[in-house]
Amino acid sequence: MSNLQICCAAVVGSLFLNALSVGQDTVITSTTGDPAARVKKQGQIVDYTGVELTLKTTFGTTERIPAARVVEIQSTWTPSHQAGAAARLEGRLDEAIAALREAKREEKRPWAARRIMAELSGACLETGQIESAVGEFLAIAARDPETIHFDVIPIAWRAAPPDAALEARAAQWLTAERFPVVKLLGASWLLSGGQRTAATAALEELAKSSDPRIAGLAQVQLWRTKLVTAKPAEISRWQSQLEKMPPEIQAAGWYILGDLYSRQEQTEQAALAYLKVPLLFRQQRVMAADALLAAGKQLEKMGQATGAATLYRELLRDFAHVPAATEGQSRLDALAPKPATP
Repeated sequence: MSNLQICCAAVVGSLFLNALSVGQDTVITSTTGDPAARVKKQGQIVDYTGVELTLKTTFGTTERIPAARVVEIQSTWTPSHQAGAAARLEGRLDEAIAALREAKREEKRPWAARRIMAELSGACLETGQIESAVGEFLAIAARDPETIHFDVIPIAWRAAPPDAALEARAAQWLTAERFPVVKLLGASWLLSGGQRTAATAALEELAKSSDPRIAGLAQVQLWRTKLVTAKPAEISRWQSQLEKMPPEIQAAGWYILGDLYSRQEQTEQAALAYLKVPLLFRQQRVMAADALLAAGKQLEKMGQATGAATLYRELLRDFAHVPAATEGQSRLDALAPKPATP
């Protein structure tokens, strides 16, 4: 073997060992020529923002992949992260939050830390800790304004129970003129309370944003102010608008459209709108649970007790730890066949 061959082999071996030491990631992407095609790339993810994923290959080269083309990533996660994710799925939310917070402290990769924060935001929302959920999400957005985690934004989709502490905090968020996403979240949680007028004015301004995610979410929130006054033609037009919005922000819009259709006694349309949330946006776990419950009620109105019971069972199976499950169990019990009297 020549000296040049020995040198090349040493370099390749060194790069391979280095890749093993830091852990190898797999990135599955679509292609520009065929969006349905899938390409697998391996190396180390340096960062993954809402703009692009930066991958350092095992041979030391750097590849930048547009975020829109990333389909899936596979990586190595810490034991605390794995434990937190498992506990959350099993409904052990206090354990999940503690483990995810530990995982966030341990994680050295910025993109992975943001992913943990997104999971932590969702877990906090499931326990009713709205302020904490918003805080985690805003920390993500501060580090990556174009974040891929807009699909779990803890925005309101219905009136929240009265909470003086949350209202006070949301009022502070509403004054964040330089940070539209902060203002948006504040307005959404104030919309059903005493500061409705200020929240509505803020949303009307945010609906003009050049960012389609901010503008779309603001417009969706404004629909909540028209639950009583909306006409069928308006609701149909809003649905068309929603279908053109970025997919990652549509979840709350479908829930609110369900409410609007329900107010109009359009039960089938309402059920279909509600069901979009658990079918397409299951990462919004509290909203998905509420939507299953709401869709079940619409099916009951239509005389479809069997279908309603199926939805309530799904709610209890997948979201037993969220508040909607309590009412779901009650409605399922009420639909159960009554024993025949002797």
